[in-house]
Amino acid sequence: MKTLIVGAGGQGGACASILARQRSVEEIRLVDLKEETAMAVAKEIGSPRVKTGAVDATNPDDVEKVARGVDVVVDMVMPWMATYVMKGALKARAHYINTAFDDPFWDEFLNGKSIKDLTLCKEFNEAGLTALFGCGFAPGMTNVMARKLANKMERVESIKLRIGKANIFPGESPYDWVLRPWNPGWSPKQALIDCASSTYALEDGKYVKYPPFGGIEMCDFPEPVGTLPVTHHSHEEIYSMPSTFEGLKNLDFKYYMMYQPAIFYASGLCSQEKIKVGDAEVAPIDVITAMIPPPQSNIFGVSDDDLAEADKKAFIELVVEVTGYKNGEKVIYKANLPKMNAPGPELKKIYGTALVYVALPLAIGTLMLGEGEQKKGIIFADELDPDEFLDKMMATGYPYKWEEEYK
Repeated sequence: MKTLIVGAGGQGGACASILARQRSVEEIRLVDLKEETAMAVAKEIGSPRVKTGAVDATNPDDVEKVARGVDVVVDMVMPWMATYVMKGALKARAHYINTAFDDPFWDEFLNGKSIKDLTLCKEFNEAGLTALFGCGFAPGMTNVMARKLANKMERVESIKLRIGKANIFPGESPYDWVLRPWNPGWSPKQALIDCASSTYALEDGKYVKYPPFGGIEMCDFPEPVGTLPVTHHSHEEIYSMPSTFEGLKNLDFKYYMMYQPAIFYASGLCSQEKIKVGDAEVAPIDVITAMIPPPQSNIFGVSDDDLAEADKKAFIELVVEVTGYKNGEKVIYKANLPKMNAPGPELKKIYGTALVYVALPLAIGTLMLGEGEQKKGIIFADELDPDEFLDKMMATGYPYKWEEEYK
């Protein structure tokens, strides 16, 4: 199969590194607004299967030109560009996949539209093509694990999604984190936009709106993450899952309290509205994100010793809890992925990069689109076969195993 990756920074470059190690992938076209960005990543990957180019992702005709002849277009640019890249994929008659999406799709879900009525779903369906939405870590692994648990039930009632993080630094005082540099590992601007956005939860079958960092509660994660405050977070699962899990009444997504973004938000620094500073007009969020190292600096070039040291300090837990009924009795099933975000050197040996928590699920979704037969139109990661997905992921050599709990 041949694939095009639009967006070489961060997880796009990591996805290219993973796909370059899969036998079934014949060619990877890695493109960015500036070809030099893609060329730098391709040089690090060091595979003749990776070709580079330049593209304006907001121009469907430009996307079509670089996508001609590929099986799958992988969209790794900002979520608001999705419809442009989708149109380019349609023109090139290629399947499409992304890891994130927002408007117009969020509003369409909130307004009660079904999946078949979403923007461009009809066009993909009529073309015999699939657009797979939200196939990264979250959304992505959240959806796959929720489906895996739900498949063991006769009826699903509620889904809780929780992400917790702890940084362990021996000898550090409780407040040293204030001076620690912040970098989410993906687009810093998109991360801050997500944090500063109002969000929703599904409660008794109806959407309830919450302010940024609303609905704070304490959540118990497996050690060493432990008990942390979590808050409602603007995320794709909230919008898509009520349409893919029949009978779902309650759904929320809560993220660990990210203190630096919370401070930025409270100070007005996440605003996208331009203000005048001296003779210049600038949006506060652009100032903040300009000061944060770009995510591509986290992909390659980190020594094994540094990765091993980081692996001892950074811990992230993804917990998926599904409540439903089996044999007429109420059951609660849980799954957690304790090492998905691990920066360990073993991942670099397998994939050429340790930054795989979004890129690996994305690569698996890409392989499933290119190698198999999926439903046409727009689909979501929880509409894939979860067992096939996880089997393919483990077959790449992924060294960690999720944990499941049934009660």
